[in-house]
Amino acid sequence: MGKYSNTFDWVEFPEGRARFASEVRGWDELGHELFALELRGHEYFGEIKKSFLSNHNDYNIVIDAFGYGSKSAVGIGMPGGIGARDAFTPEEEVKARSLVVQLIQAGLSFENPPHALNQTDTSHFMGKIFFKDSWILIESNGSGDAQ
Repeated sequence: MGKYSNTFDWVEFPEGRARFASEVRGWDELGHELFALELRGHEYFGEIKKSFLSNHNDYNIVIDAFGYGSKSAVGIGMPGGIGARDAFTPEEEVKARSLVVQLIQAGLSFENPPHALNQTDTSHFMGKIFFKDSWILIESNGSGDAQ
């Protein structure tokens, strides 16, 4: 994969498209660094965060929440984001997880990586990507209701 000059362009993977989506002020008025995936023919947003190690310099990545249909909905404080985030099938969860991992790996080679992947002489991404519990809502019984 070649270098991308625009940090926020769509990147094509075998499973679909993904992109970093900049930082926005969410529903909760806080800053959130976002990524976007294209699933079901729609763009859905999720939040990417740094998790610093005990040396306070090096970090891993945490995927906090995904499935927002709008950037402005990120940060809605309902438990688990239910009502603010769409629910997905287990198969879509596998696809989304793969797209996120591939996007982060690709982002490391960008000419201008997103802030969440920005490394310096003293601060490095240590290579681990964690997905928080309930990072994605899973449909129950195919009804569209979340578990």
